[in-house]
Amino acid sequence: MHNDTAILLSIVLDRLYILRNQLVHGGATWNGSINRAQIKDGVAILGVLVPMIVTLMMRNGGDEFGDIAFPVL
Repeated sequence: MHNDTAILLSIVLDRLYILRNQLVHGGATWNGSINRAQIKDGVAILGVLVPMIVTLMMRNGGDEFGDIAFPVL
């Protein structure tokens, strides 16, 4: 992708969001065979991305990340 990390990450996250929607909204069922390879790939990708993102956020704790989307009530 010509070293354009932002575009690549955007594409990957968009596709993970589509996979999430398929799972949450019934496009895949428990113990079904549909999307299993994609789910395994998605889990592997998130297993790398999530710790990296959390580390970046912790290192930059002084930065403003906006309001909490779901505040504790």
